[in-house]
Amino acid sequence: MRNKLIIILFCFFILGTISAFSEENAVYSDKYVQQLEREIDSLKSELNSKNNRIYSLETKLYDKDNEILELKRSVENWKDQINLLSEGSKDQNTKITILEGQLEQKNTKILNLERSLTDKNNEIKNLNNDLNEKNNEIKALKSNISGQASRIDALEGNLDEKATKLDKLESELVEKDIDINNYTYQLDKESLLKNNLDYKTSQLELEVEILRDKYADDNDDDDDDDNDLEDIEDMLEDDYDEYEDDDVTFDFDDFRVSQRSNGDIRVKLYGDNFDKRDEWKDRDKSEFRDFIEDLCDDIDKDFNEDIIVYVYDEDDDEVAEYEYDHRDNKISDRDEY
Repeated sequence: MRNKLIIILFCFFILGTISAFSEENAVYSDKYVQQLEREIDSLKSELNSKNNRIYSLETKLYDKDNEILELKRSVENWKDQINLLSEGSKDQNTKITILEGQLEQKNTKILNLERSLTDKNNEIKNLNNDLNEKNNEIKALKSNISGQASRIDALEGNLDEKATKLDKLESELVEKDIDINNYTYQLDKESLLKNNLDYKTSQLELEVEILRDKYADDNDDDDDDDNDLEDIEDMLEDDYDEYEDDDVTFDFDDFRVSQRSNGDIRVKLYGDNFDKRDEWKDRDKSEFRDFIEDLCDDIDKDFNEDIIVYVYDEDDDEVAEYEYDHRDNKISDRDEY
């Protein structure tokens, strides 16, 4: 404001001075007035610039006041947070104490690990010493190997000669293998034909046996009427109704004797106190065969024929089959299940 007053007074002073000039100095005064007007315009422009700057400074000052207020509010918030933090510092101190204890334990473990590492380093040194000794041994072996290399070269020369001979022998062997394969093929072909013939023969024999059994079964009732066969059954019921060894005792309650079309005697023994899966397996096999052989010897006294004996358990399951040769007076074949 002071600058404005100075400028206004200065302007009045200039105007008063101009009016006091005489007319003879009018020409010079016009030039001087023009110069003063230019200076006044310059001063006005400078005054406007100053005013704008003052306005800008006042605006910035207002903004700074607002910033100061915001800072004061932030300081108050910080004070509140500091108070809250001071209240929680006790819990933090407790946690710090716990963490310090854990840190001490970790440090102890680190010390132990460092001691273990020292021990391991000592072991590594010992191993390195052993390794050096082994390297020395390897060097000695290498020197021996190099000495033997010349011998190996000589042997390789002989080996090449033998390899040539071996190749020649292998080619001859291949030719022999081809001949053998041809012979083998012929033999396999003949063997296949023989197997087919054997199979057909066994099938025919089986069919014949089935027919014989069927014929014998059809005539069982007639054979039972034969007095000699009845006598044999009576003898078996009296003398062979029980078998006994150190482990088992078998009772036989039924005997069936018949004569087949080829003259062979067929005997069936039915047990009533043993089972194929249990007691039968506990018998003395040798003694039971003697029992069957004695039975056949008694039958052979009346019939000079081969004898076939079938043994059944209490469930009528066949457990054995014995073929007795009357010429040799002994069991010639058997199947025991």
